[in-house]
Amino acid sequence: MKKINLLIVKIITISLLISCSNESAKQFTLLSPKNTGVNFINKLQEDNQINYFTYPYIYMGGGVSVGDINNDDLDDLFFTGNMTDNKLYLNKGNLKFDDITIESGVSGDNRWYTGSTMIDINNDGFLDIYVSVAGLDGVKNNELYVNNKDNTFTEMAKEYGIDDIGNSVQATFFDYDKDGDLDLYVANYPITPFDAPRSYYYYKMQNTDDFETDNLYRNDGSTFTRVTEKAGLRTYGLTLSATVGDLNNDSYPDLYISNDFSSPDFMYMNNGDGTFLEVIKETTNQTSFYGMGVDIADFNNDLLLDYIQVDMDAKDNRRSKANMASMNPDLFWSTVNYGFHYQYMHNTLQLNRRIQGNKPFFSNISRLSSISSTDWSWGPLLADFDNDGWKDLFITNGIRREVNNKDYFNDIKLRPMAKDSLLYYTNQIPSEPIANFTFKNNSDLTFSDVSKDWGLDDANFSNGATYADLDNDGDLEIIINNVDQEAQIYKNNSTNNFIKVKLKGDGKNLLGIDSRVIVETESTTQMQELTMTRGFQSSVSSNLNFGIGNDDKIKKITVIWNNGNQQVLDNVEINSTIELDINNSVSKEVIANNDYRAYFESENIIEYKHEENVYNDYEKEVLLPHENSRLGPGIASGDVNGDGLEDFIVGGATNQKTALFIQNNRGSFNLMNNVFPESHKSYEDMDMILEDFDNDGDKDLYIVSGGNEYMPNSPMLKDRLYMNDGFGNFKFNDESIPDNFSSGMRVSSADFDKDGDLDLFVGGRVVPGNYPIPADSYLLINNSSKDKISFTNADDSVFPFKDIGLVTSSVWADYNNDSWPDLIVVGEWTPIIFYKNIEGTFSEDNSLIDKDSTRGWWYDIVSEDFDNDGDLDFVVGNLGNNYKYQTSEEGTFDIFYNDFDQNNTGDIVLSYFNDGEQYPLRGRQCSSDQIPAIKTKFKDYDAFSIATLEDVYTEPALENSLHYFTKTFSSIYLENTGNSFEMSNLPLLAQLSSVNKILKKDINNDGYTDIIISGNMYNSEVETPRNDGSVGVYLEFNPINGFRAIPTKESGLFINGDVKDMEIISLKENDYIISAKNDDLIEFTRIKL
Repeated sequence: MKKINLLIVKIITISLLISCSNESAKQFTLLSPKNTGVNFINKLQEDNQINYFTYPYIYMGGGVSVGDINNDDLDDLFFTGNMTDNKLYLNKGNLKFDDITIESGVSGDNRWYTGSTMIDINNDGFLDIYVSVAGLDGVKNNELYVNNKDNTFTEMAKEYGIDDIGNSVQATFFDYDKDGDLDLYVANYPITPFDAPRSYYYYKMQNTDDFETDNLYRNDGSTFTRVTEKAGLRTYGLTLSATVGDLNNDSYPDLYISNDFSSPDFMYMNNGDGTFLEVIKETTNQTSFYGMGVDIADFNNDLLLDYIQVDMDAKDNRRSKANMASMNPDLFWSTVNYGFHYQYMHNTLQLNRRIQGNKPFFSNISRLSSISSTDWSWGPLLADFDNDGWKDLFITNGIRREVNNKDYFNDIKLRPMAKDSLLYYTNQIPSEPIANFTFKNNSDLTFSDVSKDWGLDDANFSNGATYADLDNDGDLEIIINNVDQEAQIYKNNSTNNFIKVKLKGDGKNLLGIDSRVIVETESTTQMQELTMTRGFQSSVSSNLNFGIGNDDKIKKITVIWNNGNQQVLDNVEINSTIELDINNSVSKEVIANNDYRAYFESENIIEYKHEENVYNDYEKEVLLPHENSRLGPGIASGDVNGDGLEDFIVGGATNQKTALFIQNNRGSFNLMNNVFPESHKSYEDMDMILEDFDNDGDKDLYIVSGGNEYMPNSPMLKDRLYMNDGFGNFKFNDESIPDNFSSGMRVSSADFDKDGDLDLFVGGRVVPGNYPIPADSYLLINNSSKDKISFTNADDSVFPFKDIGLVTSSVWADYNNDSWPDLIVVGEWTPIIFYKNIEGTFSEDNSLIDKDSTRGWWYDIVSEDFDNDGDLDFVVGNLGNNYKYQTSEEGTFDIFYNDFDQNNTGDIVLSYFNDGEQYPLRGRQCSSDQIPAIKTKFKDYDAFSIATLEDVYTEPALENSLHYFTKTFSSIYLENTGNSFEMSNLPLLAQLSSVNKILKKDINNDGYTDIIISGNMYNSEVETPRNDGSVGVYLEFNPINGFRAIPTKESGLFINGDVKDMEIISLKENDYIISAKNDDLIEFTRIKL
């Protein structure tokens, strides 16, 4: 181990900072090219032969690589040029560089150079440079500049067998077969028409030419052998990045391939036998659509690798409506139906939730993390830029010309363009430089935009970028390759503590690539995996920088070498550089720490699928935020046949029967046939409840009917009640309940009038085809005898609250301890509503909490004395904070419903706040599909992009609309303080998606009731990425800290899918959770007590 003390450098840096101006006191300072000597410009020289119309990929830009080419302990810089020479800059210290391009021999020829990576190809201890080549035509062979050890290079790609002929964007080196040497993966982007149909991609994926596929080259010593087909990697994709990481902790490096347009991404898991398995649809619920650059890193310090993939979704209202492509429903569904994936136009930050067997599972949390929308993005980099121990995020973005500007391209669509006018039309494409984005890691799964605060908000056309400690002071500078602008170097001014790690591998992998380093301090445990290619068309230094904040001691550093050996150092000095040698490591089996004392385990008990019927809600309701025809099924459990074993019933969609499952003595269930009339499968089952309504000792069945397919007041919207004969045989009696033809959602029961039988509250959801007009809700009074079940509607003297809102759930709970069960109701766009039971009659109680502050999209509510203080508290499930729809301190999220164009049809208008102004959520095209006059009022997209809500719909029309708003989308805990409730948000892991169901049970046997939540919303419209970030969460409760979310990898709880309902049922002397999912198999999860 070699140790280099950097205390003097640190002191000098701090002294300089004290004397700096206010501008340079920011986290980063932009250095002048005159001072650094780095004056590279990736200048595009467009003409009538080469321009956007002849080569649409012209603005993808170049990359930058960093590494110490002359072994002087200073990282050097290499920039690629598309239509200009590459440049190599030698670091002379103090952030000064010499241009040695000409003498080094790396300037290249007239090829279109794209990505590059530095690597020691021949293990001679000197870094070489591999450069990718693309372009409209001409020579496309990739190049390899081999270091001659004297600051000169010799091009030898052909000699090594890696002069790939594809339209290459980037390459990455890794030891995929773990034979000790470094192999090569080349990412290729075959030139493809932008308007190619999904059928084209599907065909090409089955019929890929050699020059189109990405390629894997096996290192065989002095040469490489192409093994693409043998490894299972031959495929067609518009690859913009290929990134390496051991995603499943099995010590074998895996691959993530990010593809543009409809071509699906690929996640290749390394099988350990020289082959790979593609698992993207098994390991993720969604990906980005226009997949650009990717970085793989552990951003939440849980020792599992996560990844960020960027796309082109604008944060700014104007740019999103004027310049960004819209998500066409036909395009989206054709992509899905061709077997690709659910691909959405936004950044995806994929959180590694668990590793099961050899497969990880990721949830996209980009909306929760506030990094989803960063305009036309290219290169993401996850690194600790402020040295606080948590990896931050830097994203390059910008496009030299706004090639998605809708007005411009609509204007020239019908114009004939002669070949000698193409440059003219190219130059007329609007152009707007925009700032890159920098996000500080808040250490809680969220990030804060610090672009301006950190001095990184210069407007650019940026593409490739990298980071390195160029001045050896322990923090990371940022280096950017821009189009038609000078390259940028941002000096990092961090004053936090750090440790820098250099790895010295064995003779065939001197850099120790694929090794992992884990640094433990008092505050954090961090992990980095050494891979060079990151982001977009760029590669990073082989030195690993770890920020440690204010910690003054490093407890332990562990290196897991690429060959499996380990090396551990204790009590390492801070603010220093250590060099670790693989020769000092010991052979030790690495056991992946993927197993914990899990409380839950999925089991296969039976196979039964809820089958949703085909219905297009958007034909009648163009701007509906989500489908109301896909809200089921409900589920209910109980012993229906009196044998002491619990059974269950699950609802069916229209044209699917309600299903009754009777538990047998073999620990499974039998599906009972002919229980319910054949004609009843025409109903849409929303919810159900098993209770003894007639007090005869057995459980009867009440089913809520609903959906969006039928006309308002249709007989198919009437609920159903089935009387149990005590043996599990159910008899339907249409006269036992009133003729309430209301599209319902949930039912709950209580003896509210204390007459000895159970009454019902049935929450109405929505008038079919008329969202957001709420359906009527009803309080049903039980008038049953042992021979006859009978319910009647409570009149207004008892319950004068039929028009409550879009009800989604309710609970009966005596919140004021007066012995009378009160009713609490929640819904979509509603507040949390408390109805006080005053000896059998109800009044709304607004004294408990600020009503408006609770307006949300609520989906479930449960009551329990969680803190054991003698009164009832509540947990309420909301939409969550990982959805496109957001609220903030600056504004609400709203809906207005009115016949705005006076065509006798209601119109839906959603609105949001952006930079303090209220705007329509939808763009000009979608809005005019509903109201054609909008296109007449706003002649082009630019005019609409700056129009406020009032500009589009007028203040009088909005004031006369049905208007709802939300103040929060967070799921919450309401603590009863005696005469009021205190509201607090559940932990962030509970905010990853909508919470559709909450179960309560003391899982850890500590005397306090815990909760299990699940949900998701797959029924969103396609411009709103579906809410699919939840895999269920177990939350432990203790009275001091409240609820604590247990990560999936620890709890074992994994309930993925569009979960609509859950029940706890006793089976085989164990408790199980049954989860009912829309259009999916029901799932059983054993609770391991």
